Amino acid sequence: MFVSMMLWGLTWTASKIMIEQQVDPFIIACIKCGIVTLSFLPLMFSLKIPFWLPKNAILPTILVGVFNTIYNYLLLVGLRYGDAGSAGVIAEVLSPIFATIIWTMIKKNTLLRKEKIGLLLGMVSGAFLVDISRPSALFSLFNLIYVFAALMWASLTISSRYATESSNPIAINFYSTLVPFVVFLPSLFLQDTQPLFEVGWSFWLSMLSVTILSTTFATTIFYKGIKVLGVTQGGVFVLLVPIGALLFAWIILGEVPKLHTILGGLIAIGAIYLINFYRPRSRC
Repeated sequence: MFVSMMLWGLTWTASKIMIEQQVDPFIIACIKCGIVTLSFLPLMFSLKIPFWLPKNAILPTILVGVFNTIYNYLLLVGLRYGDAGSAGVIAEVLSPIFATIIWTMIKKNTLLRKEKIGLLLGMVSGAFLVDISRPSALFSLFNLIYVFAALMWASLTISSRYATESSNPIAINFYSTLVPFVVFLPSLFLQDTQPLFEVGWSFWLSMLSVTILSTTFATTIFYKGIKVLGVTQGGVFVLLVPIGALLFAWIILGEVPKLHTILGGLIAIGAIYLINFYRPRSRC
């Protein structure tokens, strides 16, 4: 589980390496989603997971695919304007907070005290992450892109929750990458592909990381870990992802983490823990 979460965190650094080699984001996203889609096929065949979906799962699965399409593009294009570590922290820690807000609104649930505190901390963390102390940076394109990306991932999370009520999670993952692959496919014919033939080994090594390692391998291990450890204990490992994003960006790209990003990330991790994982002990 630890290795899986670190691989998820590595996605941001690997994506930054690819985008810096002047390949169009649409083309990168197309290749990425195509490889991931193909990598799920042997897994589905070996586990005998059906490709068909029940009628009630079709619409939420389409929505998962749409939100994943937007998220994949934002993830890549935003890295032209800022650091991979900061992008990873903003997107990774705000998305579960957004998901909680959306889910609460949909279900019209009453929040527990710990959840209210968690959401308050989430708002504080968001202020730190977008560097509210600098008005010029508050509404920067970089911040807007990754706050919106976090919203898209939160929407994807909610949609996948509905989709997996009657379908296998791996099948939903398969279609969640098939949809963006189909959407991005025309880019191979409409965009300039020449830079793709001039990239170095680091591009393809990064592509391997964000596809086979970070998506297929890490996601499969995560689902197995959740099954063994349970949702609460297994889910806590997700809190390691933003730490991994900052760590790899620092080690590989030389991005020194900014103080407001570290503080915002730590506060957000505390908020996510309160909202999703903290269970107060009952008194005897």
